[in-house]
Amino acid sequence: MMGQVQKPLEEIMEYLNGAKKIVIMGCGGCATIFHTGGVKEVEDMAETLKKEGKEVLAAIGLPFGVFCCYLPMSSMFVNQFEKEFRDCDAVLMMSCGDGLQVVRSYLEKEKGIIKPVYPANNALGFFGEGPKEFLEKCQGCGECEVGLTAGICPLTQCPKGLLNGPCGGTRPNGKCEVDPEKDCAWVLIYERLKNLGKLSLLKKIHPPHNWEKALRPRKLEVEPIDLLEKLKETKKVIQSLGI
Repeated sequence: MMGQVQKPLEEIMEYLNGAKKIVIMGCGGCATIFHTGGVKEVEDMAETLKKEGKEVLAAIGLPFGVFCCYLPMSSMFVNQFEKEFRDCDAVLMMSCGDGLQVVRSYLEKEKGIIKPVYPANNALGFFGEGPKEFLEKCQGCGECEVGLTAGICPLTQCPKGLLNGPCGGTRPNGKCEVDPEKDCAWVLIYERLKNLGKLSLLKKIHPPHNWEKALRPRKLEVEPIDLLEKLKETKKVIQSLGI
C-alpha cells in the first residue's frame, strides 16, 4: 500500500487561496487505510473548508476498495460529478499523488476540464503490515533482490540502502549505526539465511543492481480485467466471510 499522511491544513489552505468553489475527492484504497482520504475524512475536510469560507460543490468519498489510481473505477465517480468538476475553481484530492494524477489526466483528456488540482496528502512509499502499525517494505526499484537476501529488502530496511553487505558501523549487539534502536538489516539477513541453511548465498558474487529499471516514468501494459466480474468475485468472498 502507498503509505501517506495528510498535509497540514495551513498548506492545504495556501493551495486553495483564491479558490471559492471546491470539489473534494477521496480514495477507497490506501487513503482509506491510512485515514487520509476515506469517506469520513472527506466529509470532515468538507466541513473544515466550509468553516474556512469555501463552497464545497461535491465531497466525493469513494467506497472501500474503489481506487482513485484505477481509472475504470474512479472515472465512474468523476462522470457522476462532471458538472461539479466543471463548475469548481479547484479540486482537492485526498489520495496519493498517483490517484491525483490519474484523475487530473482523465478530467483533461477525456472531459476537457482543466482545473487546478491540489494534493491534500503526502505519499511516503510502499508500506505493509497493519492494522495499526505499518512499516515501509519496498521502494519499487524495478529489480527485486529479496530472493538473494532471505526475503528482507536491504534497500528499505537499511537506512543507507546497502546492497552488498553491512557497513562498518554495525554495532556489536547487531544494531544499526544510524538508529541504535533498529536491528541492522544485514544482521537480520544473515540470521535468516542461517536459519534457512543458505548462508552460502552470501559468498556468491552477483552483478550490480540494475538501476536502469528504476528510470521514471515507467510504463506497464497488461490485459484489462473485467471489472464487473472481479466485483462479483469480491462479493462472493465477502459473503463467504459472513459479512
